[in-house]
Amino acid sequence: MDDAVAAALAAASSAAASGQSGEGAQRADPGPPMTGAERDAFRVAVQQCWIVDPGSQAGRVTVTVAFELGRDAKVAGDIRLLTHNAESSSAADSAFASARRAILRCQGDGFPLPAEKYEQWRVVEMTFNPEAMTIR
Repeated sequence: MDDAVAAALAAASSAAASGQSGEGAQRADPGPPMTGAERDAFRVAVQQCWIVDPGSQAGRVTVTVAFELGRDAKVAGDIRLLTHNAESSSAADSAFASARRAILRCQGDGFPLPAEKYEQWRVVEMTFNPEAMTIR
């Protein structure tokens, strides 16, 4: 999941910055880009709470989810399923629920994200890939 999350965070950062209106772009300075260490700390924070049952059908499903974070680095609003590679809707639902639980469980008092880079991590797309997660 290392490369997938890093790419997703980079894409989300770019989308958030380019998706602003002229007025919004003037108000919200995106600040410096997130470092690899900052992205890794975020990934590790979520990864620690992600439970994958490799024997289940959902344990072979990759899902991509999207969510927004408030300035307190906690989830603000719904976590949405964007894509999956499941063969059945029940496997997709189960894999999504596992990813959602990991995000919500591990947010605690807020993810370890730099406040001055809020515009870089406000909108997140994260890919949960069980094959990548089992390799340590």
